[in-house]
Amino acid sequence: MKIRHLLKELFSFITLTVKSGPLKGKRLIATSGGKFLSGRHEPYKTDALVKNFSKGEIFYDIGAHIGYFSAIASVLNEGTGAVIAFEPRPMNARFFRRHMKLNGIRGVTLYEAAVGEYEGEVLFDTAHGSATGMVSATGDLAVKQVSVSKLVERGEIPAPTFVKIDVEGGEIEVLKGLRDIIKSVRPKILIATHNDECHMYVVDFLKVNGYKFEILNPGRIKGDTEIIALP
Repeated sequence: MKIRHLLKELFSFITLTVKSGPLKGKRLIATSGGKFLSGRHEPYKTDALVKNFSKGEIFYDIGAHIGYFSAIASVLNEGTGAVIAFEPRPMNARFFRRHMKLNGIRGVTLYEAAVGEYEGEVLFDTAHGSATGMVSATGDLAVKQVSVSKLVERGEIPAPTFVKIDVEGGEIEVLKGLRDIIKSVRPKILIATHNDECHMYVVDFLKVNGYKFEILNPGRIKGDTEIIALP
């Protein structure tokens, strides 16, 4: 896997045009992956984002990876609102910044950090694919973790109107860190769950907080699911 990651970075100077979808005509690093370049990456999530997005959103992209959804949100905002992204993995952050610069995308702020209930340093597992890394007690990379609530309290970032969460099994800690904001601001939430425990926690969390929600891929009720939740 490490060799594959090295090759992704080695050939990152090559860029290609996205063929379809909300980013059609934009350019991405060729080694980002075929689904990104085809414009067919995570269609459930993409469709739900576009359908429920309003121009001027304050969009949080938690688990931003290479910036695909941050770029979509920026395009949909048409120069208004703001996109605030969080991505702890250095390689992904480099791709993210390159994609924003490559396409002249502005109004996007990247925090090179994980998101959780507490601020500090955590371990991050980079042994898997670039899109499937996660905060883990057995991780191989020390990364910064931020509390979104603290950032908002200190006035460093505005409160969100739309939150996308995709953190490969870390959903519980992210929601704990967002709990007060969600109760007070009630943003739209687009969240992926990656195991049964996280899925049940997310569903219960949404019910307790009075959200209406839809599981976008009902054929996979357990495990890896996509959920759109509206206040």
